[in-house]
This record gives sequence, structure tokens and C-alpha cells, in this order.
Amino acid sequence: MNTWIPKSIGMAVEEAGQLYPEWEFLVVHDQRITYQELSRRIKQFSRGLLAVGVKPGEKVAIWLPNGIEWVVAVFSLANIGAIFVPVNTRFKADELEYILQQSDSTTFILSDRFQKTEYLEIFRQLCPELYTSQPGGLHSPRIPGLRTIICVSEKALPGAYSFQRLYQMGSEINLKPVEDAVGPHQTVSILYTSGSTAFPKGVMLTHNNILRNGFEIGERLGLNAEDRYFNPCPYYHNAGLVDGLLAALTHGSCNVTLSSFDARESLAVMERERCTAVGGIQTMYVKMMEEPGLDREKLSLRTGWTTGPPQTVRDIYEKMGVSGITNLYGISEASPCCSISDCLHDSLEDRMNRMGKPLPGVEMKIITPQTGEPLSPNEKGEICVRGWNLMQGYYNKPEETAKAIDSEGWLHTGDLGFIDEKGLVFFMGRIKNVVRSGGENISPEEVENFIFRHPKVKHVEIVGLADEKWGQRVVACIELKDGMEATSEEIIGFCKERMANFKVPKEVHFVTDWPMTGSGKVQKFRLVESLLEKQGKK
Repeated sequence: MNTWIPKSIGMAVEEAGQLYPEWEFLVVHDQRITYQELSRRIKQFSRGLLAVGVKPGEKVAIWLPNGIEWVVAVFSLANIGAIFVPVNTRFKADELEYILQQSDSTTFILSDRFQKTEYLEIFRQLCPELYTSQPGGLHSPRIPGLRTIICVSEKALPGAYSFQRLYQMGSEINLKPVEDAVGPHQTVSILYTSGSTAFPKGVMLTHNNILRNGFEIGERLGLNAEDRYFNPCPYYHNAGLVDGLLAALTHGSCNVTLSSFDARESLAVMERERCTAVGGIQTMYVKMMEEPGLDREKLSLRTGWTTGPPQTVRDIYEKMGVSGITNLYGISEASPCCSISDCLHDSLEDRMNRMGKPLPGVEMKIITPQTGEPLSPNEKGEICVRGWNLMQGYYNKPEETAKAIDSEGWLHTGDLGFIDEKGLVFFMGRIKNVVRSGGENISPEEVENFIFRHPKVKHVEIVGLADEKWGQRVVACIELKDGMEATSEEIIGFCKERMANFKVPKEVHFVTDWPMTGSGKVQKFRLVESLLEKQGKK
């Protein structure tokens, strides 16, 4: 068992570059980069960031897909003590504007486009001044704190620095004093999570939070420098960054990914790259196991992780041949992993039916939500977590932080579960109203706020219904204004224009009679029961 020594991300990259210089660190499509080359590029790009005016402690938003540019940008920002703010690649203009404003980002690194989405066009809607500005001199009334734009593009763009150009800038800068000033317990990222409120909250995490979390996950997976680890989770989520990239980095493993998940391509990549480890959410595995071309004999997988019910874990074991498959429990506010099975020491039954023991140095307990009273083994209640993996708080939201973490340092997750007599954790569901679909936390209030903008909508309630593929699917229950008529397609189309696809309701039900509490609030659980009865699933 290896012992963790706190360090910054920059230190971890430099150490890995010395230990595994010729080992591949990242493979994405036809791009490959070794540990040594990664370390070299980060030194160059770090100087470029300083040259264009990025300072330690400043927030820098990142809107890039999985790839070498994402890794170089984020690790370089960490290397100079700046704070990176990942942006979901599926966000639209309103969501992007909120992140840029609330995070106080001074710099924005983006691609000009990704797949069919024109990122620059979306950004231009917010900051048309970009095209009349000098690079580094943006002045936008809508996002006043933003001044510097760095763009991954084959074309020269007015008002923006070229991403590739930064590699050549700042060669005269003495980088060492800046690197040496970065400590492991400084804030390194602000990750936005919907949680249970109408507006996303920025989770502040340190170098040590996410690096050690990745290290401990890698230990439970039994990773080593010979492993080729397929993790297609998006890097803007901790699942991709921590459970994937940093778990690999801290063990000398090669991280294999895709710019976006595709089930058929995932199987082909794992076969071609002879991947020995795999990580992903339930939805990804379900899609891969539905592929007619799946042949476990062509795969070389020995270990991996997932989040999902026991049957999902068993299917991965049987259909994909992942003998060391593990299950984990995590939450963004805890960097994210709290507990994970041990592929070497836990039985298959325990790995299927439980989410393992807490990580070393992490405490977990179950309480009665109403009273805070600790519960005994196997008693169901709210999961609470305490330890080195907890966030520093929500950015610029002290009241929300105080609600989440109590005076004794316990994070109240809002999740339902129990801990058995062996000390193994089991996550049962969410006490909060959050809908978890395809690995994304979706705030019902946030989606409701968008739908309320529709001129025909009188009232809307968003709920989640169980779904074999997505975990939960987003369902909108809507009451129309008197005399108005609308179709499900109309509502869904309205949503698609205004929010990320994963937030868009998959179903719309028109309601006139709401189940209410005595105080006049809609009883969402009764609403769910009614929907299930109509669908004959209760």
C-alpha cells in the first residue's frame, strides 16, 4: 500500500515526467502524448499564460472537449497557481454567462467549435465586443470581469490569443519562483454543480483534494504504470478529471479517452489500445453492453469502476470480463469519491452490492435527517462525510456552505444510504430533489426556471423517473395558462433552444390537478406516484 504525500498538480506532473518519461500519458483518437512531453508542454504553456497576463489566484474558465489541449490548459493553470473553472461542453449561452459571471473569471479558454456546436458564435452572443478588442483587452458590459480570451482554432481571430501561440510566448520568464509558490492546499478548481438549488454552486477544491482523491481511487483499482486506463467521462466533471486523469497520473498509467462518448467507438478503442482498466457511469456501460459487436474475448480489462445498481456491476463482470470491477459513491463536494470497493480484497458480491469502505482518512456516518442522530449499522438515513476530501466551500456562497457543512466538519450530502456491519457503504438514492440523469446532477428548479419563460406555461414541476439507461429521466409536469394549448414537442423544442440537452425533459405531462400539501406546496413524491400509476409501473 502506497502512502500519499501532499503535493501540487505541477509537482505531480514533474515527478511523473521524471519517473515515466517515455510512457504514454494520454491517448485521444489519433493524438498521443508521453509523460515527458506533457511536462515540457506545461512548462511552455505556463510561461505563455503568464505572458498574456494570467496571474496566480485568478479564475480561468475552460470550454474544451477531452483532449491534449484541455489537459495542457488545466495542468498549466494549476502549475502557476491559477484556478480553473471547467465548463460543460453542452452548455448554451445563458448557462455559460452565469458561470463566467459567478466565478469572476478573468480569462476564458475555448475551442471555436465542437462537433455541431459553434462555441465562438455562442460566446459572441454574450460578448460581441470581442471582435473589436485587442487580445487581452476585452471590455464587456455583460461580463465586466472578463478581459482575456484564448481560442483553439485554425484561424486567427480578432480579440483572442491563439492557443498554439502561447507555447512560444514568455520564453524569458523565470517560471520556477511561480511554481514554487504553489502549495497543495491552495484552491485549484471551481466545479459547478446543480445540487438542490435553482442556481449552480461553484465547489472550491484544492490540489490535494483532487490529487489525493485520484490517487486513492487508483489504489483501490490496483493501477500501475503498465495499465492503459479507458475513461471517456468528460473532463469538465470530476469523474473524468479525478477518477480518470489524476488516478492515472499518480500511478504512471496511460489514460485513454474520447472527445465525446460513443459506445461503439469505445469498444473499438479499448480493443485497439489493449486497455486493462475502465471507468464510467452506468449509462455508458449500458450503451456499450447493448452494442452487438461487444465481444469480451477481444477485451483485456481486469479492473474498473462504475456507479450503479448491483445488476449493472454484475453485467460488466459477465459481459465485459472486468473481473475487478468496483462500485463507488461520490459527490462533487467531496472531490468527488468518498468510498469505493477494493478490486483486490473485496468479494464480487460485496463489490456488486456495496460501494466499498471510505477512502483512507475519510469518515462516513449515517444520521436521521430530521434530528442528526447517528444510526446503527444497516439503518437507513442521510450519508454524512468528513475528511481531507471535503471542499473549501461554495464560491461566494457562505450561507449555502454553512448549510452543507456543519460546525463539526461533517458534509451533509442529502443522499440516502446505510453502512453495514462490515463498514461497507450503500447509496440508495437522493433525499434532495436533484435528478441524476446520465451522470449529470440536474436541479429541478433550474429547469423549471427556464420553462417558466414559455408564454403558455402557468406552472411547472420537474421530477425524475427511474430509467434503466439514464438512471433517471427528466420529466416535466406542466399546467398551461387558461385558454392556451401546447404540445409536448413544442415544450421540448423550447427547452432545447435554451439549455443543455441533458437538462431537457424527455417527457412532458400536462396537469390540471396537483397533489398539494396543507401549506399549498406541490407534493412531488405524489406527482411521481401518479405518473407511475398512469404508466402501469406501480
